Amino acid sequence: MSYKLAQGGVTRIADLFGMSPETIKRGREDLDSPDRLPPSGRQRATGAGRKGVFAEQPGLESAFDKLVETHIAGDPMNADVVWTDLQPSGIVEQLAAQGYRITENTVRAALKKKRFGNANRAK
Repeated sequence: MSYKLAQGGVTRIADLFGMSPETIKRGREDLDSPDRLPPSGRQRATGAGRKGVFAEQPGLESAFDKLVETHIAGDPMNADVVWTDLQPSGIVEQLAAQGYRITENTVRAALKKKRFGNANRAK
């Protein structure tokens, strides 16, 4: 699939979007060679992208699990309903005291992934 641009078109588009003409050239080459594109439905190739905070800080996930484990509550009628009474800010503070760096958004995402709710939302 070839894209035709008038003379100076690449430079014009690069200026318009504030990017390097080299980036546009590589993008056109990728479109001309579909085998260079990531698998369907993906934005990046497998394994590409930034590593998560748990991968960057050994021991963080186990410290997180241990901390949350001591603050678990749930619905006795439904084993699938589990929450923690800790606020994300409290989890961040307690992990920071142990020397780990994590944001409240990452804590929320980890709680969601581990299927925890928050006691304040459950009421």
